[in-house]
Amino acid sequence: MPVLHAVSGTIMVFSLLRRLRRSRPPPGRVQLADIAESSVLLEACPARAARFAPADARRNGAANPFLDWVSMPVGLTAHVLRDVVYDVDSRVLIKDGDLVAETCYLQPPELLAALRVDPARLIRHAGPGVAVPCSDHWPGNYYHWMTHALPVMAALSDRPEIRRRGRLSWLLPDLLPWQRQTLDLLGADGGGWPVLAAGRQYRLDRVVYCNIVAGAADFALSRLCQSVFPRMAARVPVTRRRGLRLYVDRGGAGNRVIPNEGALAAALAAEGFCVVRPERMPVAEQIDLFRAAAMVVGPLGAGMTNIGFCRPGTLVYELVPDHHANPCFLAMAMRGHLNYWADLYPTGATGQDHVARWEAGIDVARVLRQVSGLWSCGTRPVLVSDGAA
Repeated sequence: MPVLHAVSGTIMVFSLLRRLRRSRPPPGRVQLADIAESSVLLEACPARAARFAPADARRNGAANPFLDWVSMPVGLTAHVLRDVVYDVDSRVLIKDGDLVAETCYLQPPELLAALRVDPARLIRHAGPGVAVPCSDHWPGNYYHWMTHALPVMAALSDRPEIRRRGRLSWLLPDLLPWQRQTLDLLGADGGGWPVLAAGRQYRLDRVVYCNIVAGAADFALSRLCQSVFPRMAARVPVTRRRGLRLYVDRGGAGNRVIPNEGALAAALAAEGFCVVRPERMPVAEQIDLFRAAAMVVGPLGAGMTNIGFCRPGTLVYELVPDHHANPCFLAMAMRGHLNYWADLYPTGATGQDHVARWEAGIDVARVLRQVSGLWSCGTRPVLVSDGAA
């Protein structure tokens, strides 16, 4: 049996992990706990009921889809493995011909059914150090990078029981310029191997796999995942006075396009909002901007990940499409002690698809009413002077 090095020492965590292990994987799959030579519990995340900003948030007729939401209780773990194969395209680990169940993150069933070790695509990496898979199936997405990849690197580089196993080598995609900026700001120890080649498989002698990289903390109140944001922000000088109201514009996104978003952005700009396209800014500028925010408004999307840099008490209003009501930013807001509210907006989309466009557009007048009500309800943060922490 693997040895579990407990961090919190709570009985609840061991009970949770035992329950997770009772669910056996289907044929052709194995679980991390069954093949790991040892495991480290990085954090135990408790279940917590959703918290919202305004005192009158539960008013009659509220359209908040998350009123009864409860955060996911989960143990965030790092498993030490030997002799596994890493499939670059799927980010799946294979052990003795079986797929490692927890690494099959959001992959189509037909792809997984056909996935096996292919000697023609296999490369052996037997060099010094311990390989750490860091990216998921969507390596260039800002949310996935900030909440999956960076927490893994931050957590493992700070763990002596992991580091004593050898130099950590991050398994990373071909990095975009903004990703390199985040690594500089994070300052996590370790190094990357040469860029992993698409279509290849790598045989790895020693691996540490953290379940955060497969989204285990997306709906959990993880202090570890939240800690990445102040760690990066500490390296960015404060240049703006707090008090900005921001609208996060998705005009450059290909997924969940809002046909009349330009009208919404213009209406909010007329109310004094700063309309921002985070993807056009260096990461340090994004940090400084959102750290100065008193209110952030935006539709569900990767740009809202920057609320992780907001100071406690910042008011966040999320415009949630009814075809993809995802509470990941509620969880992030609770981690950062932000004042969060969301409303569900009809989109006219015909299916529950996370990439579908808003066929009906968005009700601009309704957004303006809700923003005005939230801003005036008495939950505004106290404005602070230039340079204040």
